[in-house]
Order: sequence, then C-alpha cells, then structure tokens
Amino acid sequence: MRVPALKLTEGDAIRPLHPAPSVRVRTAGLREWVAPGDRVAAGDLIAESPEGERFGRRRHSPYDGVVIPAKRSGEIQIVGRPREQLPAPHREPATLSPHAVVAAVRDAGIEGMGGGVFPTWVKLSPGRPVECVIVNGCESEPYLACDRRVLAEFRGDVECGMRLAMRAVGADRGVIVHDDEGYPGGYERFLVRQVLGREVPPGGRPADAGAIVINVQTARAIHQALCLGRPLLDRVVTVDGGAVRRRGNFTVPLGTELGHILACASADLELAAAIVAGGPMMGVESPLDAVVEPGTGGVLALTREEIRRPADNPCIRCGDCLEACPVGLSARHLILRPAAALSRCMECGMCQYVCPSDRSLVALLRRAKEALR
Repeated sequence: MRVPALKLTEGDAIRPLHPAPSVRVRTAGLREWVAPGDRVAAGDLIAESPEGERFGRRRHSPYDGVVIPAKRSGEIQIVGRPREQLPAPHREPATLSPHAVVAAVRDAGIEGMGGGVFPTWVKLSPGRPVECVIVNGCESEPYLACDRRVLAEFRGDVECGMRLAMRAVGADRGVIVHDDEGYPGGYERFLVRQVLGREVPPGGRPADAGAIVINVQTARAIHQALCLGRPLLDRVVTVDGGAVRRRGNFTVPLGTELGHILACASADLELAAAIVAGGPMMGVESPLDAVVEPGTGGVLALTREEIRRPADNPCIRCGDCLEACPVGLSARHLILRPAAALSRCMECGMCQYVCPSDRSLVALLRRAKEALR
C-alpha cells in the first residue's frame, strides 16, 4: 500500500512568517547564560551543554530583545523581534582545516534538521574514514515540502554546505539525493545502499559503511555558519492540513509557538482534529503552545477526515505488517517477543498504516524496545 504524497505546497515559494511577540528556546540539560531582564541580540549564545559533555549542544537567541520569566522550566523566553536579514559578506572557507569546520558547526549550534536533532558536529567527527557525504533531500513524509523548496531556491547554499561537510570528514565525493520513491524513502540506510551499494551493519551508523548523511536544511545551515557567520536561528517549515486556509512554506524562528504559526496561516482550529509537529507518519501530536525546534519540518492542522485514531482491536494475524515493513520485520512477533531485530525498526509507522485492526503498533514497538534495554 502506497502512502499518498499530498505535496500541496511543493510549488509554493518560501515566505517569511510574521514574527510572534516572543520565542521560547528549549534549554533542558543546558547551562543558561542569561536571566530575566537581560538584553540579547539575535545570534547571542544563551545556553550550552556543561563542559566535557560528549554530545555538546548550544542555543542562540533568535531575537533581538529582552529575556522574560519563561512559562516553564528548561526554557528561555525572549520578547522582541528577529533581526532583519541584512546583506552579509561571504567568507571564503576554502582554507579552513577539517577541525575548524567542525568547531564552527559546533559553535553555531547546528543540529540535524531532518528530525533526528543529533548534534551535527558529532556526526562530522566520525573517527573513521568517510568517502561520501550524502545530502538527503527525499522528504518522503506526506504534506512536507520545505526541504524541496530549500533545494529549489537555495541549491547553491546546500552544495556549499555539502562541500564543507566533505572537508570536515575528508570525503572525496558528495551527492544530493532527492528521488521521489514515496514514503518511507530517504531513510539513511536506504540512501547508503542506493549511493554506495553497501549495507550499514546492524546497530551501526552510515559512517560504518563509509558515508555521512545530512539533511538539506542542515547542509544549508552549515553554509550559513561558515560563510555568513550565522548560527542556527530559524528553519523553513511546511504549514498544511485540511484546517489550514493559507498553507505554505515559511521561514520560522526557532522557539515560535505552533499556535502562532497556525494563526498566521489562517487555520480553523474548530475543524482541526489533531495538531502535529512534523509529518503525519513520524510526527508528534502537540499542543498549540509547543514550539518549533531544529527538527520540526512541518506544522499540520489535520481534520477528522485526514486522521485515523487507533482502535486497538485484536490482531487477526493477517501478516500485513510484515509485508508493509521496509526492512522486513513482523510487528506482531516483535511485540509479543522483543528481540534484537527491533534495532532495525525505524518507527516509520507503515505497519500501523496498513493494520486492518487499527492497532497502536508504533507505541507497542517502542514499548518493546524499552523492554530490551
């Protein structure tokens, strides 16, 4: 069964979003360098991981403004406005060492923008030879088209970021992949097999097969950090769904609430049966005060006709989950008897999508994974 693409905004140019009065930047587990009352400028470092933490992260202010008491702990809230995009001198990074590229990516706070939200500087420090950097532009999730628009409008930026990533890992080859093979195309392991003809070993990462895979917007963020001196402050987001009247692709400051985005897109919340951050297959149903983070590729307001709530009827042993799984796993068997093969499950939701009993298979598989730990 093929998942419909529903790329209704693929031809819509990227537009700026009218800024919210404030943004809320997530800082859980980080040291905060600002306090209520402090003035900040867009791009200022406001929080970072404790010294020596293995997967160090950094957060920067998306706004020029003032820090106010946050709604909840683990956040910094800033009242103000994003800085106007002034022309910036283009730095020439050709003479930078691999170490300097990795350090600049770390300092810019770049994280995986395809949904994984893994610190990019760590990915660019594989500790083993890498021959190819693969830029993932497949974006197979239904509705989402933001990466396609970035690739269409800023391909030069993406190619520059790819070359910088190649310099960081010592790769002599870079490939931008944007095949439209349908969902769940674009999974890292599939791309490595497609480009290099190799399999990522069970429990391993693409680097174990000689590749690094980064998202289109991650590549562009690398370009902006190295060439324009700009940390990660915003991202392009697709806003869509049957309850949205003004769908499109918008540049959104990180920390912007979903409710503000949907208001700007003239969403009818009375029609919305679910608000989803991300795509409908792997995204997360979220409250209106949830905020955009580096991995948030979409904000969807879906009607009742666009969603299907799990009914959790008994399994009828039809085998549809096994047939639909892109890596050949039986959800039924792994839920009953958790096994090491669960590490291959990418939680794409195809098993749940085809299940005639409408079982909550993704949640059950996650629970089975926890049982193995």
